[in-house]
Amino acid sequence: MKFINDKKFLTLAIILLLFSISYFIVVNKISYAFVSDYNEDFYYDQVEKIIESSAKKYAEEYSAEFNDGVKYITVQKLIDLGYLIPDESGDIKDPSNENSTFNNRQIYIRKTDDGFEIKIEPESKI
Repeated sequence: MKFINDKKFLTLAIILLLFSISYFIVVNKISYAFVSDYNEDFYYDQVEKIIESSAKKYAEEYSAEFNDGVKYITVQKLIDLGYLIPDESGDIKDPSNENSTFNNRQIYIRKTDDGFEIKIEPESKI
C-alpha cells in the first residue's frame, strides 16, 4: 500500500512540476505581447500606407480625371469624400509630432500603365 501511495505522489509531483514549468513559459511569452513599445517611425509609416491606400481607391474610382497626367489632392479631400476616417477633432494626426496633422498634406497621383503612382508630399504646396 505504501508503494502505491509513493507512486501516486511521484506521479502528482511530476505532473505538478510539468504544469508549473509550462505555466511559467506560457505566461512569460504572453506577457511580452502586451508590452507597449511605441515606435514613431512604424506608426508614421502605417499612417502613410493607409493614406496611400485610400488615395489609390480614390484614383481608381475617379480614373477618368487622371487621363491628362498628374493630379494633386489633399488628405482633407479624402476625409471629406469618406475615404479616410479622422479622429474626433476631424484630423489625421502625425504620430511623430502631436501638434501636426496630415490634413493639409498633398498627395501626388499619376496614372501609369501599371496603375497609379502615389506619393505623399512632405508639406503642403497650397
